[in-house]
Amino acid sequence: MPKPQERDLEQTKVTFANWLELKLENINNLNVELLGGPENTGFSNETLSFNVSYNLDGDDVKKGMVLRFYPEGFFVFPDYDIHKQYLIMQKLADHEIKVPNVLWYEPSDEVFGTSFYVMEMASGDAPSDNPPFHQEGWVADSSEEVRENIWWGWVEQMAKIHQVDISTGDFAFLNRPKLSEDYLEQELNYYFNFHDWAMEGEAHPVADKAREWLKTNKPSPKQASILWGDCRCANIMYTSDGMVSAVLDWEMAALGDPCIDLAWGIAIDDCNSKGVHVDRLSGFPGPVATIAKWEALTGFSAEDFDYYYILALYKFTVIMVKVVRKLEHYEIMPMGMNAHINNHVTPMLEAKLKEL
Repeated sequence: MPKPQERDLEQTKVTFANWLELKLENINNLNVELLGGPENTGFSNETLSFNVSYNLDGDDVKKGMVLRFYPEGFFVFPDYDIHKQYLIMQKLADHEIKVPNVLWYEPSDEVFGTSFYVMEMASGDAPSDNPPFHQEGWVADSSEEVRENIWWGWVEQMAKIHQVDISTGDFAFLNRPKLSEDYLEQELNYYFNFHDWAMEGEAHPVADKAREWLKTNKPSPKQASILWGDCRCANIMYTSDGMVSAVLDWEMAALGDPCIDLAWGIAIDDCNSKGVHVDRLSGFPGPVATIAKWEALTGFSAEDFDYYYILALYKFTVIMVKVVRKLEHYEIMPMGMNAHINNHVTPMLEAKLKEL
């Protein structure tokens, strides 16, 4: 999905090189090459990628580096915490989760006018969101065996995340006690507030109905783990044979029932296939097999899956309000189409509410 260019990329490259000179001691012949600008990255965060080479103690070193900024301009989410993203990747690396190697976090806004972190570039490719990977792209061109690897790789990495022990307190920074003491209430209150902020007083009949349903049918807490948040195949880098090389995008990370992640991944996949009238590619396991595999790997229960599937569609519906408004703000999409309400996600949520 395209994103407006919001900073001078050549100046950013020079500034980054100067900053690296201070971070990398005793190096010579530093060279920084910009690889990807905003048009190559996600929609809610500004991310730039570079090839960096230098000489250290007579050895030539080459690394890909990714620079992720605290966002400026039009926000998709009500708030951002890039330090949280840095911390969770740093800590999960100790638990055999395939996260990118994070290098530095810079809290000051003196370098680029905003805080940022730097991580090593992961190898491989991520399945496409736009167009959906079920429709075209390298995944569609792959064999059924590779597609099966892609799906089970997602499930296995998700399961490993959910099995990380949170009782140690190492991940207490993911707790949101200002929203509630209860993890599910934290998630609900965050997105209910997001809903109000995104709609700016306007009614959203389907999302409004879903919010009331979620309040009325809330399950009692039974289990808790780290939540990846934006937990899906498109946020994983894969090798050409479908093996996981890196797990990405931690901006929605939290604590809560791990079934929230499972339901999110399946719901988003449904939205990006039947939600846009595209058949799922052969080779991808279905929901029943996926749920059974996840339960077997984690020991957790998917008893409340239907509730969390509604929650996932509700969250995606609310997020789409701001995604569309950002597209309109930057004149990528024309105003007046009412697409912030009438998009591919809303009918999925409406249909699911009628089933339950």
